[in-house]
Amino acid sequence: MNSIPSARPEAAMRLWAQKQCAILEADSNEAAGHIQALQKREDGTMIFYFTGTGNSYQAARALCVEGEVPLDLADCLRKGQRAFDLKQGEALGIVCPVYYGGVPSTVLEFVRSLQVSAQPEYCYALLTCASSVSGAAGQLAEALADRGIALHAAYTVIMPENDVIHYTISPEEERDAILADAAEALRVIARCVAERRKLGLHIPPRGRMITQAAYPYYEQDRETGHFHVDDQCVGCGKCVERCPEDAMVMENGRPTWVKDKCALCMACIRCGAIHYDEATRGKKRYVNPILKSCH
Repeated sequence: MNSIPSARPEAAMRLWAQKQCAILEADSNEAAGHIQALQKREDGTMIFYFTGTGNSYQAARALCVEGEVPLDLADCLRKGQRAFDLKQGEALGIVCPVYYGGVPSTVLEFVRSLQVSAQPEYCYALLTCASSVSGAAGQLAEALADRGIALHAAYTVIMPENDVIHYTISPEEERDAILADAAEALRVIARCVAERRKLGLHIPPRGRMITQAAYPYYEQDRETGHFHVDDQCVGCGKCVERCPEDAMVMENGRPTWVKDKCALCMACIRCGAIHYDEATRGKKRYVNPILKSCH
């Protein structure tokens, strides 16, 4: 496993996120009276999401209006579903986390094979992260452009740290505060999406440099040979059910990795019996509260 910084400035990032939220809210307040009407229009949003520990699922759910259900893009890949009927005026949204300054491999695989019946008049991305999105929006925009789809806006929401391999999970009180800030930010972002705000992409050169430097390590670190299970395993099989890449199977009552690489989404490692080399031993694991009652 390659080394990346062991600490994140959570307080500073929360302050930055709060400021960005305030800016977006101030800019869109003048149209707030139209939101209810916008949400009742037939031209809704087709939202795809990818999640391992629930942060991006919570974000995707927050962007749905009544009657909308976000689509699990990993499930679409498993079922071989690549073509989708995009209605006239319907927006297209991609919600996913940031890994190593870039987009998860599963998301790129999905986007690169995505087929829609009509080009969306509005396409946006919502990237969840614990610190910085770096150049992830640019990476996603390039993949969409290869399918003839323009990315009109990229939003960011700060979520609790879930990367137990490289970092230490924040205390529960701090996680609750981050989630409360995220809920407010998502409310504002949902308003901007409803207004179809084409904010463009704003990726500083430093962000692109971070992605270029860090993302190659992602390809190395997602090799499944790093994973193993200890004697705490009770053979429930939940880790196998959660894996979005079908990279695991149960053999003799224990999980076994059958693919050389996975998305490194942390879904399996939510279980304390699963470890990544020795990097996760003795560490607390994270799962977003939205998954605790249903996954």
